Amino acid sequence: MPQDRSAQPGFFTATEIVGREDWLRLHLNENPYGPPPGTVDDVCAEASRHLNRYPDSECGLLRERLAERFRVAPDMIAVGNGTDELVLLASMTFLREPGSCVVTTATTFPGYVTSAAAVGAPAHVVPLVDAAIPVAGITAAMRQGAALAFVCNPLNPTGALLNREEVMQLIDAAESSGTVLVFDEAYLDFAGPAHEFALEAVREGRRVLVTRTFSKAWGLASVRAGFALGPPELIGRIGTTATALPFNVNRQAQRAALRALEAPEHLDRVRADNTRVRELLCKTLDSLGLGHWPTAANFVMVQVPGQGAEPGDSTRLAARLAEEHHILVRDLTVLGLPGRLRVSVGTQAEVERLATALTQLLGRR
Repeated sequence: MPQDRSAQPGFFTATEIVGREDWLRLHLNENPYGPPPGTVDDVCAEASRHLNRYPDSECGLLRERLAERFRVAPDMIAVGNGTDELVLLASMTFLREPGSCVVTTATTFPGYVTSAAAVGAPAHVVPLVDAAIPVAGITAAMRQGAALAFVCNPLNPTGALLNREEVMQLIDAAESSGTVLVFDEAYLDFAGPAHEFALEAVREGRRVLVTRTFSKAWGLASVRAGFALGPPELIGRIGTTATALPFNVNRQAQRAALRALEAPEHLDRVRADNTRVRELLCKTLDSLGLGHWPTAANFVMVQVPGQGAEPGDSTRLAARLAEEHHILVRDLTVLGLPGRLRVSVGTQAEVERLATALTQLLGRR
């Protein structure tokens, strides 16, 4: 049976916080700056004219625009209801053979393991190495026969980022073992184009998949739109699986994504603002004596002070932030990282509000 999370300290349902403007949401890595200008008007216009009509099941125009932006062919792109659906579609597509298994890292996005479980496939989970992506461990697991591998880069929840050599090492191992390797790059827009090593490999014809989303840096989390890039053969197989849900990306989502692609300067501004405020957040944590890890994303993993070698009580701190200050952060105990919190990078004003709350709760001056 599903776990009743409502009984956990500091857990609040969406119903309890919706419409309450005094709550500060720093637990879902959302973009506080919103979508590009004009997107809301486009979505409203699309709904007012065509709410009674099904969307384009092929996402033809969106795939064409994505192909232009990323300099690939349209048949190298699949669009989904967020990257969550693409993760599930990949599992349904590449874990069909008896004995197939998936490999991924520990303490990361749980959708990789739950999607594999949904199709009856076991997961080989590789522990992190000093909060970094365990390249050697993933490589070894692929060579042992994993059919599918998910690598989150930058890694949620630590923010760790792979370099070119590490990306190529993983791709080489996947091609030699026959593993379908998926780089989940939901947060790579915050790191910037200089780190698009997996995308470069796709353009070069390597056998690898890359997933991206409009939910994070583009500020379109509500409409649910994500996409995968890769060789036509792998994208085609995902597309065949997706025919079970022919209208998975609605009209408003397609329109919003198209509008976003017309405003690349918005992405540049969001990246710059995120970098600036992330630095402020890290300096704030330093001033409060809270340890944290280097990150290339729009979140920071924070160490809660404990006694001696014992981890701090991150569950209690998250609960008190919510109950006493209406600030939501992610307690990472549930992901196997007790004593740590994941804090989204908000605006400067939001960081200042968080700092005030933490100063009170931790008894800092």
